[in-house]
Amino acid sequence: MQTFSSRFFVIATIVLVGSMVIPLSYAQLDIDSGLVKITANSWKTITVIKIENSKDNIFNIKLVWLTLDNGVIKAIKAQDGWNGEKSSDSKVQFSTDANVIKPGQSARFGIKTDQKNPIFKWLIIDEDGDELGSGTLDVVKSMKQREEASKPAQTNNTNPPQNNTSPPSSTNTSPPTPTKPAAIAITPEVPKAGTTVRLLGENFMPDSRITVLFDGKLIETLKTGSDGTVKDRIKIPSGVVKGAHQISVSDNTGRAANLSVTIAVEEETIRFTVGTDQPSYKRGDLVKIVGVGRIGSAVSLRAIDPAGNSIFASAVPVDKNGNYTALIPLSVTAVTGEYLVSALQEGQTITTSFKVLTEGGTEMSIITDKFEYKQGESVVISGQATPTKDVGIRVLDPNGVEVFTITVKSDAEGKFSATMILPAGTPLGKYSVAVKSEKEEISLSFSVVRGSIILTVMTDKSEYRDGELVRITGKGKPLDRVSITILTPKEDRIPMSANTKEDGTYSALWLIQKTADAGTYKIIVQQGESSAEAFFAVFS
Repeated sequence: MQTFSSRFFVIATIVLVGSMVIPLSYAQLDIDSGLVKITANSWKTITVIKIENSKDNIFNIKLVWLTLDNGVIKAIKAQDGWNGEKSSDSKVQFSTDANVIKPGQSARFGIKTDQKNPIFKWLIIDEDGDELGSGTLDVVKSMKQREEASKPAQTNNTNPPQNNTSPPSSTNTSPPTPTKPAAIAITPEVPKAGTTVRLLGENFMPDSRITVLFDGKLIETLKTGSDGTVKDRIKIPSGVVKGAHQISVSDNTGRAANLSVTIAVEEETIRFTVGTDQPSYKRGDLVKIVGVGRIGSAVSLRAIDPAGNSIFASAVPVDKNGNYTALIPLSVTAVTGEYLVSALQEGQTITTSFKVLTEGGTEMSIITDKFEYKQGESVVISGQATPTKDVGIRVLDPNGVEVFTITVKSDAEGKFSATMILPAGTPLGKYSVAVKSEKEEISLSFSVVRGSIILTVMTDKSEYRDGELVRITGKGKPLDRVSITILTPKEDRIPMSANTKEDGTYSALWLIQKTADAGTYKIIVQQGESSAEAFFAVFS
């Protein structure tokens, strides 16, 4: 499968926002990004970003998008239960299916860049595909602001006491009446009957009792904060019909605000499907994706080839009849095998698949783990053929000279694979891979480009406690030795080593002793003239 550094990865997400009508006699409250908070700490080119979900929120965080404005992202580290993936040199997304960030919880993500003062644009999405917040994070500026805020307030006692000749102050401590009209809003803006929504309000009397009415009937009694704001949850009554309704909020002084809301159709009445016009295609054919979904909303489609590469990503509208359509033209050199199509609408994901066959109508396929390689790297060739049959593999260099040949047998499922190591003096250019089994033969190409092998290192977690195992993994030159040094917070060096496999991967384990120092640890990995670094923290 293509690694994140070379995969063309496209994601399209549709954020659906319903319309909210405010009567002209009332003020409109714009919902801000207070649902989430993003902060960061940085050490040299390592940044740890913390995402906090407000305890006042009612939605879970499932997706975090980050774009580096002023440099290149070198490596990423996701918190346990989250997946991290780069879609370009400056963009990364962190996502999860099970370990969502619930209200009141937080998560940390590590990013190594080429900048000591990285500036990120961020976007955070909930489980329904709706935006919870977005903005820009200047890491160094953010750290300085937090440092200034943590300093104790300075007092000035140099002025002599003054005689107080003014009359004594009034004992009336009633809070001032807000000068602006009261206003309210809810999220999501188009709720369903029987669901809980977040109610926001402002410009009510501070510390006041408020009543919440739905179509004139009392549904909740709440209290405002000391600043006259409302941040709470209310439940939309069950059984209300879809269409326009009204929410009214008033305090005990008579300050009030109304909000017209639209109740969405019940979820179970909406059909959502995805399919293709044929179960299989040949190279060069046109794949037609068809389905039904919610009228007036868009469907986010994505197609992935057998190698795990995204070949199509787009948002398509659903027409007035509830149908949607998309076309995917297959290249004449398309990878044969099974393709996966996913469709996303309002937080619900469904999938289908289709097959791309050879010109002879078989499912024989071949892929390499990357498109480009450097001298000294391993090329993993794999594919699908008739089960338990001999498969001949030949590789020709840019001059047409055979540099690798092997015959392997496909397994009971028809899968086969072989690994070839590119010598240090391998010619640069385009290489051809030919695979033959029975009477069918297919081919593809890959390139060898200038450059040295990039040595990498990472840990399975970013934070540990004493007594835990640190799992160190990475990739380098195949079938070679890797030197590993762990630098403790007291600058003590712990030497280790590991051997790389045919595919260049290596792994090592280090047990954190009970007497280990708390703090930041540094891993330095060396292989020849190449080196790489990683960091992790130990807490007592």
